[in-house]
Amino acid sequence: MNLLDFGCGSGTFTVRFLEHTGWPPERLRLTLVEPAEPVRREAVVSLARFTDSPVVESSALPIAPDIRLDVVLANHVFYYVPDLQGTLSQLIAALAPTGVFLMAIAARTNVLCEFAIASFRLLGREMPYNTSEDIEIALRELNANYEKRQVPYELSFPDSDENRMQILRFLLADHLAQMPQQLLLERFDQFSHAGRIEIRTESDHYTLRP
Repeated sequence: MNLLDFGCGSGTFTVRFLEHTGWPPERLRLTLVEPAEPVRREAVVSLARFTDSPVVESSALPIAPDIRLDVVLANHVFYYVPDLQGTLSQLIAALAPTGVFLMAIAARTNVLCEFAIASFRLLGREMPYNTSEDIEIALRELNANYEKRQVPYELSFPDSDENRMQILRFLLADHLAQMPQQLLLERFDQFSHAGRIEIRTESDHYTLRP
């Protein structure tokens, strides 16, 4: 099994994924693509126990042209990819004939995306991130073979300014410093219940095949 995790981060999601698959280490080969070297190194260490082969790592595509991938994972990473069509095309082309490309990404109707959209409007700007709508346009233009389904989930954490700020930093990154932080913190008030923030929303899951 050749598996590529595109945008692996520190490997947390992939660890959980592989714990569920139960694939024998002698059958699995891992390729990790992640531009941030420190977290990519963490992923290599975390995931080494799942394979008997050396973990292949890279800061970016393309991958080796002779590799045919059985599984490609992209878990909430395409928000930040500038060349959607080019990147999707490369990943789809690398699939083995029976391979599968699994991707999760939120649409503009996702509560956190609505949060980000409203925050950037305070700066008189459109949100600079891709969403599921952009992915679907790119896939249609590529005539890709895909299915899409909406999956509900709940974001729940203890209510504190620090925890609220963690979400804001995740959503807005360096742009946060230019925004009225108190106003943004107050946006969480509508989701505060009994000392916790409870946000029920959804994301889109795509399944692509050659």
